[in-house]
Amino acid sequence: MQKALDISKHQNTFTPAAAQAAGVSTVILRAAYGNFMDVRFQQFAADCKAAGLRTGAYIFLTHHYANKNDGDVNAARTIMHKHLDVLMEILEGRGITSWVALDQELEKGQAMTLTPAENTALLNEAAARLRAAGYTPCVYCSASWAQSSIDMDALTCPVWLAYYYADPNDPDFDGCSSIEEVHTKWGAYMASLGDKLCGWQFGRIGYGGKYGVGSTNVDRDWIYFQPDEEKEEKPMYTSDTLKIGPVSGGDRATIRTLAENLAVAAVDDGDFIIVGPMSAGDRAAVSNKALALGLGCEDYTTPDEEPEGDEGAEQPPVEQPEDKPQAPAVDLTGVLAALGRIEAAQAAQGQQLIDLAIGVSELADKLTAAGAALQ
Repeated sequence: MQKALDISKHQNTFTPAAAQAAGVSTVILRAAYGNFMDVRFQQFAADCKAAGLRTGAYIFLTHHYANKNDGDVNAARTIMHKHLDVLMEILEGRGITSWVALDQELEKGQAMTLTPAENTALLNEAAARLRAAGYTPCVYCSASWAQSSIDMDALTCPVWLAYYYADPNDPDFDGCSSIEEVHTKWGAYMASLGDKLCGWQFGRIGYGGKYGVGSTNVDRDWIYFQPDEEKEEKPMYTSDTLKIGPVSGGDRATIRTLAENLAVAAVDDGDFIIVGPMSAGDRAAVSNKALALGLGCEDYTTPDEEPEGDEGAEQPPVEQPEDKPQAPAVDLTGVLAALGRIEAAQAAQGQQLIDLAIGVSELADKLTAAGAALQ
């Protein structure tokens, strides 16, 4: 992790040598607010470049404000690209060597009506423009904004998240725990992001004088990796339950505490601890913590889910039914002869009925004639 500051015109002055002496290696400067360049950016960028400080930049976006786009995503897109046009001009030749952040938040009295899907699609468009211009983008926002207003699975760039210790007790770098040790809802959420999290803004109160800025307060950040740094390949897990260990007593307590904060079951299994079932996000938080502690971590399948047999093992032969003699075929000759006799009998009976009907008709005619003669 690398110590970083993010500063703007609100710091008024900045002495890079003081920041370097205090261990700061990266400064992220506000380049623009909407369509307007930060009045301190050019001077701060030049001073950082001269001092050899790694320099990033951010733009405070306002395209998502409802009072600017009237809730229309196309209007928001037009505003956003105008912001980016200005940003590209401002950044050219300024020696940007770290992240270029898309700062998304709401000032007092503002609101956003874009859906998370619409908002994420626009941020991805902005990130693509920055990449095309040779910069490496990330999104800056609060942890709660990231969860509620951005589709993190669909976002195509890392995030730099703000989540502060309780004011007014912001610690300095040496008093800041790693994010995996912050056992709160937002600490667990941020830890679950893994390599999607490129930075953490953990403090904003005090320490201005220590880091060479002209304000009492200054934002302090951990940068987890820079744009040109290869990230360590981490194993992928697919089960909703993990087996962690062997664990010491202290590591067991640490994993159990994290599981309790995530409301996830944790069961001892000898030198190991079984954690789960859990969601993909909780699994990431638990596995990242285990790996950070140097513990073994693997997918776990409960015994009742184990396959009943080994596909590679020799299987007993399946008993086949004995062959049985087939019944003799039926002789159809006699059957056909019998059918013929039945048809002949039916034909004879039919003819008899016809003859009877004719006789009845003739008798009726005779009786009719006799009756007429009597009259």
